[in-house]
Amino acid sequence: MSKKLLLITGVIFLSSCATTNIQELGDKFLDLINPSDSPAEVADLSEQVLVLSGESRGFTEEELETLSNDELIELAIEKGLEDILLLDADGNLLNRDEVIKALVESDESGGFTEEELEALSNDELIEIAKEKGLEDILLLDADGNLLNRDQVIKALVESESLMEESATQELKSLSDDALIEIAQAKGMEDEIILDEDGNLQNRDELIEALVEGAAETKVAVAELEKAGGSFTIYFAYDDTEIDEAATRVIIEHANFMQNNPSVRLRLEGHADERGTREYNLALGENRALSVKEVLGLYNLEDRVVVVSYGEERPIAIEHNEEAWEKNRRVEFVYY
Repeated sequence: MSKKLLLITGVIFLSSCATTNIQELGDKFLDLINPSDSPAEVADLSEQVLVLSGESRGFTEEELETLSNDELIELAIEKGLEDILLLDADGNLLNRDEVIKALVESDESGGFTEEELEALSNDELIEIAKEKGLEDILLLDADGNLLNRDQVIKALVESESLMEESATQELKSLSDDALIEIAQAKGMEDEIILDEDGNLQNRDELIEALVEGAAETKVAVAELEKAGGSFTIYFAYDDTEIDEAATRVIIEHANFMQNNPSVRLRLEGHADERGTREYNLALGENRALSVKEVLGLYNLEDRVVVVSYGEERPIAIEHNEEAWEKNRRVEFVYY
């Protein structure tokens, strides 16, 4: 029996158990795995690959115009601009021009909560304020020490509120049909009020709900990341089977999605450079579909979309086994 079949059979069996906690369910399942059936080795790459964070260079508007919608989505996520992304049910970008404009104007530091800012040193606060163009509010003594820490933190928090205002304005610029489509893609059908002709009756309330939902998703994902959650799983060469390490990650995300019913997930499949482009696109898709299949055991498949980048987006560019191991992956991206 293949490991994939064992996985699905075991999860279905354990799902019938009395426990309702997915983490406990996963631990019980992993105890059933035959110790002699060694999973493929997967390096601990949590410090090297973080889908929802990372550094990226600045782009001009002309450079951004040449990128695909998927590349713009990835950049926006890296820069902490998830709130401005408007996606349909299939994860397609609906507001390309607005995203490009926001990326041009954005800073690379991403967003921070007040609690996160409180934990930073004065030097770190100074650096972030400068990156956000808030040099004018910094009060420093002759030695460069920060004198108005509380005011700087307040200004940085308020700058995040301005991003929310920007998201609201972008939603207001959309048609009613586009708003309805976005709400449906986010599973917010209950927020939509239509008349007998199908016309939207609560436009302002729906926009407010979408903005609040985006903010809640951002906070929830940040908490998962802060708790050490992994957003990437890895595969053996030319393989789509899910090993023990990947199983633990999927269970963690299943738990997260059940605790946050408004979040939607995009599974991005990748392959290493060996093989043809077409083959690797199919391989990346099948890897993502393997993950979706397991999430489907928890009735989450309707909230998951799958895309494949094949060999086009390597994490490591070297031509050796160490690099290939990092590139054979599926990434979890919430929106």
